[in-house]
Amino acid sequence: MQALGGAAPVVVLGAGAVLVLLVDLLLEGRERLLRALTLVVLGLAAAAALGISGAAFSHAVVLDPLARVAALVAVAGAAVAVSLPPPVRWGGRWSAYLALTLWAAAGMALAAAAQNLIVLFLGIEVLSLGLYVLTAFSLSDGRGAEAAVKYFVLGGLGSGLLLMGSALSYAGRGSLVLASEPAWTGLLTSTGLALIVAGLGFKLALTPFQLWTADVYEGAPTPITAFMAVGTKAAAFAALARLVMVAFPGRLGWINLLAVLGLISMFVGYLLALRQPGLKRLLAFSGIANAGTLVLALLAGPWHAVAFLYLAAYSAASLGAFAVVAAVESAGGDMDSLRGLGRRHPWLSAALVVSLLSLASVPPTGGFLAKLLLLEGLAQAGYPLVAVLVIVGAVLALYPYFKLVVAVLSPAPEESCADLTQVPMAGLGIVAGLAVVATLALGILPGPVLHG
Repeated sequence: MQALGGAAPVVVLGAGAVLVLLVDLLLEGRERLLRALTLVVLGLAAAAALGISGAAFSHAVVLDPLARVAALVAVAGAAVAVSLPPPVRWGGRWSAYLALTLWAAAGMALAAAAQNLIVLFLGIEVLSLGLYVLTAFSLSDGRGAEAAVKYFVLGGLGSGLLLMGSALSYAGRGSLVLASEPAWTGLLTSTGLALIVAGLGFKLALTPFQLWTADVYEGAPTPITAFMAVGTKAAAFAALARLVMVAFPGRLGWINLLAVLGLISMFVGYLLALRQPGLKRLLAFSGIANAGTLVLALLAGPWHAVAFLYLAAYSAASLGAFAVVAAVESAGGDMDSLRGLGRRHPWLSAALVVSLLSLASVPPTGGFLAKLLLLEGLAQAGYPLVAVLVIVGAVLALYPYFKLVVAVLSPAPEESCADLTQVPMAGLGIVAGLAVVATLALGILPGPVLHG
């Protein structure tokens, strides 16, 4: 894999998807074998991301700490999507679900490592096309198809803005390379830069580009929602961070625009989360708010350490919460079934509570430490007002998260609780357990993430 350089995780994931299809063609119906093979491929991709640094394809793809963290988040999201109870299958072809998940993860890793605008567009399109199809994979009630269409239309608009912005940037700079030279100045280049930021804003679910988020999260199969919630954000954030590093230095207007986008997204997400009755929609608006907060990490210094920790903490907490949603849905329950869940399923409930507390930035979780370091970085970088507004947003976030924590821990009639005794708990238990361990470890021993 060393010979593949910075493209190693992408190549492993893409080739693994083809291998899964070939194995299914030769040994049809071996669901457990296919799932095990997919997890092996994801493990090899994680090893490649951790063990290899460097560039590939004439430096169009670079595996640096930023791309490494994003690729690991994408791999973790894909592993969760494979490990959780599967959605309704198309004609029993479980291999299609697995291969599309691997290809989407490959697109995420490619977008995160892209040093060229065309490579960035290819990565965004590969991850998007895979997720469009995976969103419609559960067709039992029609919501998956509706969510997929909405995601396809609005996601296509975001991709169009990204492509148009890249074209205008090339016309103004004469280069597609993400580098500080040629300079990102001039009318054409600035217009292109604005369109590229808007296109990435769709993928990050920043306001005002977030209108698709709640409906798509709710309609997609829960394992895919979990994958989408963390992997897409990691890839789009890595791409935006690279753009900020090369195009924004010394340009106060663009930095202020970034701060405004982040703050508006944070407040819109938390305010709309106040009125959400179900956990899945709450996590959708939480994702919008956390995407805005993650963008604010680009203002802090050193931004990469703060952003890495925040992204890791958000991803671990979200995956843990979605594991519980998948368990409840597999038992035929809805979000009302969460009330009283702590009495019948204490371990699973504990995982949900820890995840929600991390999203609410309560110590000693990773979410708390990430938010604390973000505030410190913003104050030191000369943005005290932004830091104060982040504190206000964190206070707003307490109500919706604690409302669910109280519901989970409150007594309730036995018939209203989801019966999880018939749900296969092996994958669910591993995902929830690892999410809790990661969430607490990031709050107590964050060193490995902070140092890239």
